[in-house]
Amino acid sequence: MTDISGPARLGVNPELKPIGQGDDRQFVCEMRVRFLNGRPKKDSDEWEDNGFWANVNVWGKAAESAARLFEKGDRVHIIGNMIERRWPDKEDPEAEHSLMQVNANFIAPYLPDVESLKYKPRQSRSSTPDPDAPSGDQAHAAG
Repeated sequence: MTDISGPARLGVNPELKPIGQGDDRQFVCEMRVRFLNGRPKKDSDEWEDNGFWANVNVWGKAAESAARLFEKGDRVHIIGNMIERRWPDKEDPEAEHSLMQVNANFIAPYLPDVESLKYKPRQSRSSTPDPDAPSGDQAHAAG
């Protein structure tokens, strides 16, 4: 397993699939992306494309959001673990197929492409406090 982090472009619309049933049911969002890795060619104005295609799986609430928010052509930033899946060819036992797969821990829109963003409403202040919010003294000092 190899850690991977970087920008990618969706090659197809994400597909949300339920896994399991009842209380054990969860969702996976499957995506086919091209990780972007371009750089200028030496002594040229042209670009060299060293990117690669991979299947990406996102699980849980992030899967539901990814399937709802992203579509083919969108650029995203992915952080996850990359594995290579291998399997034998059905017709030729000497041949083998392989596929790069990423199990994403994090996926986000590529911010330069975002026109607007709307967050879900926060819970009321009477509920559990936000651990990332500054304390009263810190909030006042910052203002």
